[in-house]
Amino acid sequence: MKRPIEDEESSCASAEPTESKQAKLASDSNNDAAVAATGNTRNCTINRRRGDVKKAILMLMYSGSGYYGMQRNTGFDTIEGALFDSLLAGGHITEEEYLSPGKLQFQRASKTDKGVSALAQVVSMKLNLSDADSLKADVNSRLPTQIRLLDVFRTTKNFNCKARVNHREYAYICPSYAFASKSRPIDITYRIDSTQLELLRSCLSRYKGTKNYYNFTSDASCNRYIIDFTVGEPFEYRDAEFVELRVRGQSFMLHQIRKMVGLAIAIRLHFVSIPNFRRMDVPKAPGLGLLLNKINYGAYNEKYAAELGYSTVDWDRFEAE
Repeated sequence: MKRPIEDEESSCASAEPTESKQAKLASDSNNDAAVAATGNTRNCTINRRRGDVKKAILMLMYSGSGYYGMQRNTGFDTIEGALFDSLLAGGHITEEEYLSPGKLQFQRASKTDKGVSALAQVVSMKLNLSDADSLKADVNSRLPTQIRLLDVFRTTKNFNCKARVNHREYAYICPSYAFASKSRPIDITYRIDSTQLELLRSCLSRYKGTKNYYNFTSDASCNRYIIDFTVGEPFEYRDAEFVELRVRGQSFMLHQIRKMVGLAIAIRLHFVSIPNFRRMDVPKAPGLGLLLNKINYGAYNEKYAAELGYSTVDWDRFEAE
């Protein structure tokens, strides 16, 4: 059963005003023992005082290679697992909060599947932000090199990084020979011509608007709104030609983008016709080429960042990284 989200007051690891000095000392000792058991040399109680705990936005980027997706999953290496390990080791969260993220009001903006990378990922949770720069530096020193915490800063008390998203943008990079005729052997010397490129663009443009993706899931709620689905100009890398597909939408189902690309490939190879799809298993394109490219918080940035003085969730300042 999912743990209830607690309010800001009740979930802070601080003593009640009526707590005796002896009880406070005993509580601190217990926390120190928990820290020592996890190899953490900091005092969690100091780092989690009520006055310093605020709702925070954490902006991340990572390579998903070797990880079993974003969400924590016992027994598997995940992006969230590495993040929580680093926060615990640095004393930024308690062991109880590590085991029950609901106490932190933890939320992720998007789930990414196994092997999927992200240039722009956001999580929100309650943290001690008395020295955000030191927190960022400490967490990055403990994270694997393929995961980076780009920034951490305060946000509004009730901010939910998933609910506040205006739209998400994914990129899918694949070799152009994926769209070659099925009669042609796979060959890195293949170069897609302008006619085939326009056919691909026309095929992907059919996803625009609100559609019922009943072929993509068994979930009864399968309507999704796609803003656009575009194809960039081909480019070469290590003698092979690639194309970059970009899709923007409000939200996506599990494996939806990989299935959208897989279906486009199946149509190009004449395994499926464009009109009158019947109920069928849609092939998934590999996850390796998929990238969470950007998460847009335009409305939040205008209403809260501009009017109330909070930092914006803006990815342009990290272009060089």
